[in-house]
This record gives sequence, structure tokens and C-alpha cells, in this order.
Amino acid sequence: MSEALMQRYYQTYNSDDPQALAAFYHPQVELHSAQGVMRGREAVLDTYRYLIGVFEDRMQATRIVMEGDTAMVDITDQLTARSAVEDFMGTALAAGETLTLTLRGHYRIEDGQFRHIVIEALG
Repeated sequence: MSEALMQRYYQTYNSDDPQALAAFYHPQVELHSAQGVMRGREAVLDTYRYLIGVFEDRMQATRIVMEGDTAMVDITDQLTARSAVEDFMGTALAAGETLTLTLRGHYRIEDGQFRHIVIEALG
């Protein structure tokens, strides 16, 4: 795993292209986040499709720490509502309003793809 891989991942994430993003995920990927536990590439991509349908979702890695087949990444995630959102993580947003989250991602790679991901909110 390399820092360049992580940067490519976030660039691809920000492209709103689920097909391109799929290449980063192991078929049996497991993702733990505020939305719950998603198991399998399609479940993760379904959540991504939902997010980019509701928000312009832009993640920026602010710090990447690599160790073997794992990475810890501090992330600033800006979610701009495409239309009014009644409740997302306890927050209501008007169309065009932005919610900024400070997150930390823990990634483990297997066979060149992300196999296990934990995304947690900081602060």
C-alpha cells in the first residue's frame, strides 16, 4: 500500500464515478461507518451512490500514515446538499448547505484492494 494509492482513491471518490471507484474495493470488502456495516463491494457502492445522489461529497486526505498493508488517513469531508435533507447524522440541511466532517479512516488492503475499512468521526 502506498500514499499514492490513497491519493488516487480520494481523487476517484471525488469523481462521482461508482464504476471507477469499484476497482479499489475487494469483492468481500467490509466497511464500518456511521451508516452501519456494509459487507461486499456492491453494498459499499450502493452507499456511495446514495451519498453522491444526496450530496456533492468531497473528501480530502489531510494526513496519511502508512504501515505495511494498512493506512490511517485523516479526512476532511465536505457534504453539500443537492436538495433539502431532513436528517443526515442528526443534521438538517437546506439545498446548497454544506456539512463538514472531520473523519479518520483505517484501511487494510488485500490482493491490491481495500478489504477492511473503518471510518470514524473525530471531535
